[in-house]
Amino acid sequence: MVSNLFKECLADVYNGEVTGEAAFEHMLGSAETGEQSYIIGTLFQFETEGKAILRPLLTRCGLSIQEGNEARTGAKAASEQMSALPWSERFAAFHDMVKANYLPRYEELAALVSAEEDAEAAHIAAFMGEHERALLQLAANIVAGTPDPAAPVAALLHFPLPPPG
Repeated sequence: MVSNLFKECLADVYNGEVTGEAAFEHMLGSAETGEQSYIIGTLFQFETEGKAILRPLLTRCGLSIQEGNEARTGAKAASEQMSALPWSERFAAFHDMVKANYLPRYEELAALVSAEEDAEAAHIAAFMGEHERALLQLAANIVAGTPDPAAPVAALLHFPLPPPG
């Protein structure tokens, strides 16, 4: 049986996925090229799949899978600010935000459950840390000008978008 601390953290991680999905959906409107549309669309898909991965565990833990409007409203405002930045600067800021605000909570999730307590929960918690680290790598790739910057995220998708071209 998972702890109440795990459940609280799990709900926060789910809210992070809701926020990310809303932000990337809004950012799609600011894409200027096919590659930018692909990258933002891949991020949007990644957050959508993250929510889908978490929902069965949330339900099993007796937690809500409803998505609050406050997360979507805040995400829209944040994505507007980010979209105003030049492409590379946008992802430098995104990298810093994920590293400071989201990654620690996502990694905490894995520390709050063991495979002995709940193998499925431990597996999902570990994956969600990997999920957030892939977002950091995508952002770092864009800042560095790495070809195919979305590759770390696309590799984890169950339903990847087709690349441009």
